[in-house]
Amino acid sequence: MKSILIIEDNYDIRENTAELLELSGYNALTAVNGRKGFDSARKNHPDVIICDIMMPETNGLEFLNLIKNEATTKEIPLIFFSAGSAPYEVKKGLKAGADFYLSKPFTNEELIEAVETCLNEG
Repeated sequence: MKSILIIEDNYDIRENTAELLELSGYNALTAVNGRKGFDSARKNHPDVIICDIMMPETNGLEFLNLIKNEATTKEIPLIFFSAGSAPYEVKKGLKAGADFYLSKPFTNEELIEAVETCLNEG
């Protein structure tokens, strides 16, 4: 079973996303911020990471920098998701090294499509 790490500071979004993934046959791991997410990624080696951009402590772009500079995590595909869907924000996340970008709110189908795209390209 493929595992997906969800890094999101909002409890409802984090748990709802985890539930959607589990109902679709994935093992969902969760973390409340980028620092805890980085620790989880190193420990669990998920197949895909879904990460919010705007978070306290360690934000999504800082998290991306951490995982891309760590030998054991640098190859894990990363999906950013954020309520900010301005074209420059999307471009900034993708330019920083994200593999996919989802705008909140997203549909179940959009979430699963993003995960499957990352799994198939990884």
